[in-house]
Amino acid sequence: MSNQKNYGIYKIEALTEDQARDMALETLTIKDHTVYLVDFGGAFGYSRLVFCNGHHIHYANDYQLHHRSIETQAALRQTLIDGANSILFTEEELAEPLKTYDEFKRKEHFLRNYYHMREDYVSMFGNFNDPDYTEKYRKKTADMIPDQLSFCFFPADRKEFVKHHYALASALYKREAELKDSYEYQKSAFLSEMFNHEYGINWQADYDVLSSFGNIEYHDDDDAVIVYFDALKFTETQRRAYYDARQEYFRTAQF
Repeated sequence: MSNQKNYGIYKIEALTEDQARDMALETLTIKDHTVYLVDFGGAFGYSRLVFCNGHHIHYANDYQLHHRSIETQAALRQTLIDGANSILFTEEELAEPLKTYDEFKRKEHFLRNYYHMREDYVSMFGNFNDPDYTEKYRKKTADMIPDQLSFCFFPADRKEFVKHHYALASALYKREAELKDSYEYQKSAFLSEMFNHEYGINWQADYDVLSSFGNIEYHDDDDAVIVYFDALKFTETQRRAYYDARQEYFRTAQF
């Protein structure tokens, strides 16, 4: 094996599961995923590598590089494990009732950014300014199945996998719809997005925040918020929660 201190991000992300297993100091099973704890030394140090179904879910990896303030390996180990438990989910967990907006966003992120990586896929993104690349890409994906959730294509024989992926997402969004009239949930959701979009210094704050909850067209008139509410078919509970979240934002935000 080559010196692990020479491993950069691309080399790490290209590791197979057999290679990760050979390098691992510890192997764990977390939420139906296999997690390998590896010490790369050098810049990346003690790290978490995530696999599922024999595929490297490298978007879910984490590295000591991101946790320089943690002084001991024992503490870093726990941070890496806690992080995996926070961002990974079993299919049973995905179907459970939601408790918080943060939980919804983590589950949605998992379905959009991690779930598809357990199978062979081709990204919908690429260097389409290059005619040769574009032609090869079109031929490669011509008979493949698009997955709009994760912006990728799957081989034709993975049609049921794509259908199942959509079904998981549909179930999650139905769970969130169940909370449409939950004042506390809606208020926390709006407040979270207000902080996320720097509401207090954002010239199109209401549009940016409310775009997180559905497709709306931009308006710059005085009644824009009402127009957005109507377009999103907000209930009275949601409207009240939004105004109350805005008041709390200005009470607590630091400018």
